Amino acid sequence: MNAPAPDDVLRWGILGAARIAENFVGPALSRSPHCNVHAVASRRHEAAQRIAGAVGAPQTYPDYRALLADPDVDAVYIALPNAMHTEWTLAALAAGKHVLCEKPLTTTLHDAEAIRSAAREAGRVAAEAFMYRTHPQLATLVRQIRDGAIGEVHSVEAALSFVLDDPADIRMSGDLGGGALLDLGCYIADAANLVYGGPPVAGTSIRHRGETGVDLHTCGVLDYGQGRTAQLSASFLLPWHDSQLVVRGDKGSLTIDHCFNPGTSDGRLTLLTVDGQRETTTFPGVDMYERMVDRFAHAVSGRGEPHITLDESVDVQQALTLLTAPPHR
Repeated sequence: MNAPAPDDVLRWGILGAARIAENFVGPALSRSPHCNVHAVASRRHEAAQRIAGAVGAPQTYPDYRALLADPDVDAVYIALPNAMHTEWTLAALAAGKHVLCEKPLTTTLHDAEAIRSAAREAGRVAAEAFMYRTHPQLATLVRQIRDGAIGEVHSVEAALSFVLDDPADIRMSGDLGGGALLDLGCYIADAANLVYGGPPVAGTSIRHRGETGVDLHTCGVLDYGQGRTAQLSASFLLPWHDSQLVVRGDKGSLTIDHCFNPGTSDGRLTLLTVDGQRETTTFPGVDMYERMVDRFAHAVSGRGEPHITLDESVDVQQALTLLTAPPHR
């Protein structure tokens, strides 16, 4: 494939020097023929210089607003703590930049709606960095559900976990938008919404909080009406358990073994029918992060849609809001 013309290349700025920016999204931007990184902004000067050197960015800034004022930046990737996502997404949109924001897009439903309105008013593309959506195994699962392969769906089940026992980690800070549900549960809520084609109507959860006040372990149930449910578990107490997604219908089930973080290893989707027939589809490993930024660049140029819409991100926040609301008595 020929490299795109310079006018087709989206020029990026990175806000924040988090590990996700340094190890995954930044390198994906530098690999993509449709993107290049022009600038990195971080309050940690050495970190900004290190990332800029790795991705070939010629410019670094000690503060975020200076990057947003740079006319050579078309789009920004936001890799800041969760509680800062809304402020800097809105600031970037106001500065005329397109925005790819790390998940979760926001910490409240109100803020998600505000971002949707701001993006529409600015006429800019904004999207949440759910990289797992770009894997062909997920698209195949959704297509098979729509084609009736497992009949009427009534159950979605998934769990995400890893052990986090460092109280200084930003994901352990309530002020910074930490907690297992926001960090991990957002993936499962998004997948359930995708399966059912919209947000839930009710939900409840059991949440175990740690010494810092954030939830370390949350088990939740979402109600999508008409006997359709989703069960999720998000935990900083349990070790990694493969991020399996199981969707069950009245004619069978579909299972993705490693749905939310398969890395670049091969993917596997298994269809099991009620009469015992099993069909397994394998998928070659893909670079989900590069696929994500490519799709974002294509959306900006009008050649496609982003991997997730802001309406869908609002629906994710609707689900998380239901799970965190106090139970009715």
